[in-house]
Amino acid sequence: MEFLILGGMILIMDILRNVDVFKDSLKSLEGLKIPIGIVVFLRGLSYIVHPPLFFMGLMGLIAGAILIMEIITMAIKDKETKKKVKNGMLGISVPVGFITIVAGVIGMFFR
Repeated sequence: MEFLILGGMILIMDILRNVDVFKDSLKSLEGLKIPIGIVVFLRGLSYIVHPPLFFMGLMGLIAGAILIMEIITMAIKDKETKKKVKNGMLGISVPVGFITIVAGVIGMFFR
């Protein structure tokens, strides 16, 4: 469940983009986005097969897919389409981040 919480925290870090104090830390976390996204996606796959942990698994799959969006968008050749996909995912990343954090905290009680 700790990776769900970490993935959710990385998803909601887009709120802090305009704060000057956090610019360096956000830049360093940007490099960890893809490895953590892969781990969150795989943990979501492992949780989705257990009925009490289905919601946590589903949120892990969604959060992991959003975190590894840069790998997914490498297949898109058109720059305008790539920009539209990134902006669309950026719009849903913050709400999904909050829901993922809540799912991770709730999931700690089901272990």
